[in-house]
Amino acid sequence: QLALSDLASAGRGYTMAALVEGEQPLIAVTARLREATELVNGVSVQKFPILLTRIIAKLHLRNEHIFSEAEQEQLCGLFALSTSQLTTVLESCSYILEQAAYHTIHPNALKQLLEDAGMDEEHAQAVSTVWADEATEFVGRLKEHTMSGPKALLDSQYRLHLMMGESNLTRLKEPSALFEFKLGRPEAGPQGQNTDKEDVVVEFSHSELYDLFQQLEHVQEQLDSLS
Repeated sequence: QLALSDLASAGRGYTMAALVEGEQPLIAVTARLREATELVNGVSVQKFPILLTRIIAKLHLRNEHIFSEAEQEQLCGLFALSTSQLTTVLESCSYILEQAAYHTIHPNALKQLLEDAGMDEEHAQAVSTVWADEATEFVGRLKEHTMSGPKALLDSQYRLHLMMGESNLTRLKEPSALFEFKLGRPEAGPQGQNTDKEDVVVEFSHSELYDLFQQLEHVQEQLDSLS
């Protein structure tokens, strides 16, 4: 397999030829993926490549939606999918393309994996063709976005904080938690030294912290469904 930097810097013809065909792809065929492939099989095979091209063109933009709400409504009508079904299709196609980039999967190997997951040959070939055409530029965009994108969490600490109530009779205590997040880009400086550090301190009440954990649980469930 080629490293991402090799894939990004190589020419398109060389890149695709250099990937090792026949290696075991590292995309897990989950129940969620099988559900998505069944839905994809019902999508017009003529329009499916257009959908894929739009996804791969904007997938590196983490803070932007690939389709607006109005466009998603149009897609639901066009493909006869419910909102949740369309979400499953878009998320799974995004996951497939991201994993294909991360593991530098050969287009033919990707086609075979999708067929094994239940996608019919025509739709699997459409994914393979779009991936073969767009892989080099897509990986280059991913690499560029990663280097100039959001900061990573380098370390975190917390401590509890108690505030005495205003009433001397009740002496109520309002517990809160203070989190210190150390952010930065490890590759920002020479020899990997971080020259772009930032410390962020956030205070959470009990209810705010509970709401945050609930959101994190939801995010974890979404990640688990795609892994």
